[in-house]
Amino acid sequence: METIIPIIILAIMGIVCGFLHKNKGYSFFAGFLWGFIFNIIGLLIVFFERDKQEQMQANKEGLSMSKWLLIFLGVGILLIVIFFFIFKII
Repeated sequence: METIIPIIILAIMGIVCGFLHKNKGYSFFAGFLWGFIFNIIGLLIVFFERDKQEQMQANKEGLSMSKWLLIFLGVGILLIVIFFFIFKII
């Protein structure tokens, strides 16, 4: 009985996040996983996420978030390689 209540709460949180995610144009299952696994943090992420059409419009106007992340990671890795190269020579 003690383990049933948290699972029910997780399932309810998953269902709520799933419906919010579905109303924004995304997958119900992905929203369910956000709510079930990450609870309140998942609810906040789903709640503040842009609608799918707004996101697609923003992607047409500029770089997407994933492209910015790849640029950031690439520059970071390059700087780390340069740093170790410089200090290995000295």
